[in-house]
Amino acid sequence: MTGLAVAAVVAAGLITVGLITARRPASPPAAGWGARLRRAAVRLLLLAAGAFLVARAGYILATAHPSRPETYRHAWGGPRYIGFIAVHVGPAILVLFLTGLSLYRRLRGRRRASSRAPGQISV
Repeated sequence: MTGLAVAAVVAAGLITVGLITARRPASPPAAGWGARLRRAAVRLLLLAAGAFLVARAGYILATAHPSRPETYRHAWGGPRYIGFIAVHVGPAILVLFLTGLSLYRRLRGRRRASSRAPGQISV
């Protein structure tokens, strides 16, 4: 299997996982300070991991030159530049997509909540 095929399979898998996760309905939030603390810790870890992936993608794009194959030939996704970029930048694209989707849902939910009349129950 060539590097480009591996990159395509990895990218397709990451996108599939992202879409499945984004479409899954949210469970009702747990009550109590312990549950809120766990949610905050998970969000902080996800934020750190996402920031790392995005920063790493920026570094990869800045240092791996398409005209110099020695910068990416032996890395995952190589020996082709497009495979290398798909494997190393694909997770950052997924992080940015899921972050945008999350922000969109949060803003849409706030807009719906503010447009309801007081005492009105949503169906």
